[in-house]
Amino acid sequence: MRLSTKRPLLGIMVTELKRELPFASSGFYKHLTYYGAREGLDVVVFSPNRIDWKGQTVRGYTYLTETKEWVAKLVPLPSLIYDRCFFSSKRSYEQYQYHVKKLRETPFIRFLGYGLRGKWEVDQILQKDSTISRYLPETNLLTSGNILRNWLQTRDDAFLKPQGGSQGKGALHLHKVNAVDGTSAYHIKGRNAHNGLVDHQFSDFYSCWQWLRSCIGTRPYLMQEYLHLHSSEGMAYDIRSLVQKNGSGIWESTGMAVRVGKPGSVTSNLHGGGSAEEVSAFLTKEFGDAKASELISTLSMLSNRIPPLLETHHGRLAELGIDLGIDTWGRVWILEVNSKPGRTIFARMRNEKARLKSIANPIYYAGYLLHKKLS
Repeated sequence: MRLSTKRPLLGIMVTELKRELPFASSGFYKHLTYYGAREGLDVVVFSPNRIDWKGQTVRGYTYLTETKEWVAKLVPLPSLIYDRCFFSSKRSYEQYQYHVKKLRETPFIRFLGYGLRGKWEVDQILQKDSTISRYLPETNLLTSGNILRNWLQTRDDAFLKPQGGSQGKGALHLHKVNAVDGTSAYHIKGRNAHNGLVDHQFSDFYSCWQWLRSCIGTRPYLMQEYLHLHSSEGMAYDIRSLVQKNGSGIWESTGMAVRVGKPGSVTSNLHGGGSAEEVSAFLTKEFGDAKASELISTLSMLSNRIPPLLETHHGRLAELGIDLGIDTWGRVWILEVNSKPGRTIFARMRNEKARLKSIANPIYYAGYLLHKKLS
């Protein structure tokens, strides 16, 4: 079935899954279709691997609001693209690389934003701003056992995480236990690449590193200062700040929420079974009124300052999920910045205003880019 449309077409670019409806987040994309119709945009979900470059068409899926079903259609290449591709590995990325690059180089196509590169590259950009750099934990590339061994000579902990990971997968806390006789044992706790729980003890560094190598494989990893990011009740938590461009092309805060991890978890990610709470009430309970107000001011400052800095050095961005931590001494830390953020946290909190705004903003920004191009 071919879609003939006189309305501008917004393509949601996704990675394919092997199932009947071959993509995730269909509920989110369904809502984007509704908002798109209100703004005069048609919406199609497509995989870059389904493009026919000769015919300048792609086979994708559109949501029919009348019959409430997804239908496969052949459509012209979209003039606007919202990148929601998630790559599970370097091999997965390489399967899409050719087509994504070609789309970026096509003159009549505009991306709402370009996906950020790895966590290390983001860290290096953030280090350029002296105000922001004060909130960054010490971070190094984990390229060998010797680098990790040297790190542990001056401290007893390391937080290890994949450069391109998300949802807390592969995040590990390594703790060195020093014995009276001068020897050291090692304890690793966290989640593997499949989000399964990990808890291992090692009597020497060599066996610890061998296990790490088998767990990490060829994935690039970072080694980071371990931060004590847990509540007075011992739960790991962080703050997710969602910032998005609006219909005027201006960055604005969509909302913030606290993500609280399950008891004993190294991370607070919702995919690991965590929960969501309102920021002001949570921080007031932890730190009192005055300190909570000061912390929220810092969180807001970083949420406002990070997007334009990243955009200056990286290129156009449409939205960012900024993860911020607060240690037990009340110091704020920048943990991670994600250019393809989820927004389920607002549904978990029953914050309907922020939830709807988080869904609508990509459509409003797409409209802004479209009209800017036509003017």
